[in-house]
Order: sequence, then structure tokens, then C-alpha cells
Amino acid sequence: MKKLLPLAICAVLFAACNGNTPEPKGTTVTFTESDEIFANPERGLFSQTYYTSANVVSHADAGVINNLRSSAAYMTLFLHSYYLTDYMESDIPQEFLDRLETNMNALREGGGKVILRFSYKSSMDTKDQPWNAAPEWIHRHMDQVAPYLQKHADVILCVQCGWLGSWGEWYYTDSGYKMNPTKDSDFEMRWEVLEHMLRAVPESRQVALRTPMYKRRWLKMRGDTASTPLTAEEACRPTNKARIGGHNDCFLSSANDVGTYSGPDDRTFWAEDTKYTVMGGETCEFKKTLAEADHAIGEMEKYHWTYLNRDYREEVTNSWRQNGTMNTILRRLGYRFVLDKVIHTPKPVAGNKFEVYCVLRNLGFAAPINPRDVELVLVNANDAAKKYVFPQGENPRFWLPGEHRFTLDCTLDGVAAGQYKLYLNLPDPYESLHNDPRYSIRLANKDMWDEKTGYNYLTTITVE
Repeated sequence: MKKLLPLAICAVLFAACNGNTPEPKGTTVTFTESDEIFANPERGLFSQTYYTSANVVSHADAGVINNLRSSAAYMTLFLHSYYLTDYMESDIPQEFLDRLETNMNALREGGGKVILRFSYKSSMDTKDQPWNAAPEWIHRHMDQVAPYLQKHADVILCVQCGWLGSWGEWYYTDSGYKMNPTKDSDFEMRWEVLEHMLRAVPESRQVALRTPMYKRRWLKMRGDTASTPLTAEEACRPTNKARIGGHNDCFLSSANDVGTYSGPDDRTFWAEDTKYTVMGGETCEFKKTLAEADHAIGEMEKYHWTYLNRDYREEVTNSWRQNGTMNTILRRLGYRFVLDKVIHTPKPVAGNKFEVYCVLRNLGFAAPINPRDVELVLVNANDAAKKYVFPQGENPRFWLPGEHRFTLDCTLDGVAAGQYKLYLNLPDPYESLHNDPRYSIRLANKDMWDEKTGYNYLTTITVE
């Protein structure tokens, strides 16, 4: 991974303007918003695949991943659930780990990213107990998969904490993990799993817990007695608090989402915490009144949804397709950036400073949850091989829903006089993906996207 800029520099280079701050003088270029639905990295609907210990030959296919990305599915995310049913008292064999490696490589080749979960059983029936392995084996298995998570961080969106209970959802638990923990001591074994996962997962990625209660309780037991949600000052740092997100796998399924929320304080917490942490999941029951368009969209807005299962539960997703709600969800899951205008230095001069003041809106439910580069790119209008890339310190993870105003700048050192096309590039910071246009963010504007480069065209300037 390329070295990321220090957080202090990642704050906006030009302080965010409020509505009363005058705009700078210069050459103004305006843009037209597009309502087109298209694929963008690290957000949207996902497809889920189960990889079991009973069938170690099945694996992801790069061609299928690419087709889902480029077709009307607009899909860049895939949830891979690994079930270690046959290894509850043994090491994970190499052939199973090799499949994990194969799947990661297929994602990269196909242009996708993965939501990961590891668990042992996919049933809550008592006849299928134990539902999870004993602590010593869980921790051994985490150590075995950790090198693969570190190696393939570039194609990981996030990791759901998993390991405990049926489906890895932390409820139907046994082997010493109490199903209904109440005392602080009852939770300690769970925190050992969470904290081990935070060490196993790359520092740039988040680990998601199944309910807000778990993060609130963990915060309280680790010194934050008020269990305060993440703030902007705390966000985007490599701390455990900043790296713990959430997933809701019974979304819109009852008044409390089938136990996801234990009370109103949980909802208040997640509404704030998910401004800067990952949120996604699936529905598990069809409740017509809860699935109605206005309520569903309102819940996704409130809790800053980034990803959603396209297939489960079908009664819910089909109802959205029938009433037109799905198109809104397809546009708004995660981020959706619209550039309204830029104001740039009117007469750029080689060797001098060049500024681009931007007015951008995020119409999505959330900001990007992983690191993201911002670059100004100049491409010679007569010779595309002559290109100049200027990295910026702006941090898109702070581009929450709403309007944002900021200035990008560079010094045109070494830039020869001539005519240049000016682009905004929002690439993945990992070197393995940085130059792959499938992993750059496309703005929701007309006549702007260059699919061959992943650049967003702003205007043409003449450097004197």
C-alpha cells in the first residue's frame, strides 16, 4: 500500500466554507448532475457465496465477478462466508486456505471487493450443537487466516467479526461463550475474539459487530464509561474504537430488528457512530409497513448504509423492485458524489500555484469507509503520454451526506506550456489497484467519466 498522508494533512487544505463565505474569484465551470445508475467501488448491493469445509473445490470466478460489475447488476461487492464445520477440533487444512487465496485473487482480477465472515455452523438447531468451536481453536483459526487478510487487504471492504454462534452472528453460542451474557465477566471471552480479529485484520480495515450493544458494552468495559459514539476527531485513525463498525442482518424485520436494538440508546448510538464506521447487512423477514419506501430509505439514511444483500430476503427486495424503490437504493447505497462546479485559477502559469475550488454534494447514505486518494491530473491535449499527477490531502471519508466545499491545489513545476485536460481522480490508495479504473470513484455527472482511465473530466486549461 502506498504511504498514506498523516491525518493532520488529510484535513481539508482549504477550510470547509459555510454558506456565508464568499467563493474565490476565477474561472467557473459548472456541471450537470446525472441520475444514471452505475457501479462504483466499495458500495452497493452484494452477492453472497458460502464456502464450506465439505466442498473445498468450489471457488470464486473472476469472469462472473466482472460480469456482475459490468452488467445491470452494478455490483462490486461480494460477501464470502467461510464455514469451518469440519475443522472445529483441528487446524484449517492448506487446501481450504488455498481457496481463500484463490478467491482473493479472483476478486482482484474481476474488479470486486469482499465482505468476509468466518463461522462454523449455519443452523440454530440444538441437534447441530456445538454452534462454534472452543476458544483455543477459534484463536488458532484466526491466526491461520490472518496472513491472508493482511496480504489481500486491498480487496477487502470489511470483515464481519464472525466465529461465534450460528452464522457467526454471536447469538446462538456455546463452548463457553454464554448465549445471553449479562455480567461484564460474561463478555470477556467475546472481547478476546473481537480484539484478536482487530489484530488479524489489516489496520486499514474495519471489523463489524452484529449489534450496537456489543460496541457500546465493549467501550464501557475498555474505559469509555459513557459509551460515546465515534466523533470526527476520533474517526479514520488506526484505533480499535475507530475500526469497529456494525452489520444488521435483520434490517426492517421488526420494531427492534429482531433484537438488533435493545433500546432507543442503541439507535442513537448507531446513528452517530455509523457516520464514520461501516454499516450494511440484509433483511430477514418481510414486514410490509417497515419495508415501505419512505421508511426503508429513512432508515438507510439514518444509519449510513454502505452495502445490502441483493437476494435476501427476496420478498423485501422484490417489493422494492416493483415499486421503484430499488433504483433509489442502487443510487444511494454508500456514497454518491455530484460535482456542482469548480472555480480554478484563471490563467495558469508554469511553475506557479494552481487552485481548484470545488463544490461537491454527497447524495448517498454514507461517506467512503476506507482510505481513498484524491488527485488532480493534467493530461496534454495533444499528447496523452504527457501526464502530470498531483496528489491532494483531502480525505473523502469525511465527505458525509450533504454539501462540501474545498480547495485542491498544486504547483505547476515541470509542466510545459500548452493545453491540458484537467481531471479529478479518486483512486484506490493500494498500489495494486491505484491504476485500475474499476477501483476509482465515478462522479454522478454527465459527460465527465473516462472509463479507460477512471478519471473525471473537469475542463481544459491553457498553461502559459
